[in-house]
Amino acid sequence: MENRLLVVYFTWSGTSKVIAERIKNELNADIFQIEAVKIYPDKYIACVAQAGMEKLKKERPQLKRELENISEYKKVVLVFPNWWGTLPMPVFTFMEKYDFKDKVILPICMHGGGGLTNTIKDLKKICPDADILEGIAIKKQDADSEKAKEIIKNLIEVLNK
Repeated sequence: MENRLLVVYFTWSGTSKVIAERIKNELNADIFQIEAVKIYPDKYIACVAQAGMEKLKKERPQLKRELENISEYKKVVLVFPNWWGTLPMPVFTFMEKYDFKDKVILPICMHGGGGLTNTIKDLKKICPDADILEGIAIKKQDADSEKAKEIIKNLIEVLNK
């Protein structure tokens, strides 16, 4: 297994993409976007309602495409929004599909005030054989700020260890 880095992200509003692309560029990493076949509403309240129903039903939405080669990566940065106190259901679909045994996963949670909530606990349940690092929470409004740039700089130091 090579020591390549993969940045995987799911976004609804675009903030996770901003962070994921910045990490990709800083670390010369590969990048993969998790995209559900089902379209999420553009309006915030409608999206929240749909995400809440998916969580209640423990849905695993079908994804538009698959990652071909998870075995090539030792480290994975996972960027996602906090939806209803956990990972969005499309992220569950993705994480449950692949073998993350012996991989290092660094979760980065975008949020509007909820922080990490249950995201790390839930990630550890679905990837018990992975080394899941302490998660990083970034407020949505800080995605393009100096604070986010500083977080990413520290992240780079952690991943280069």
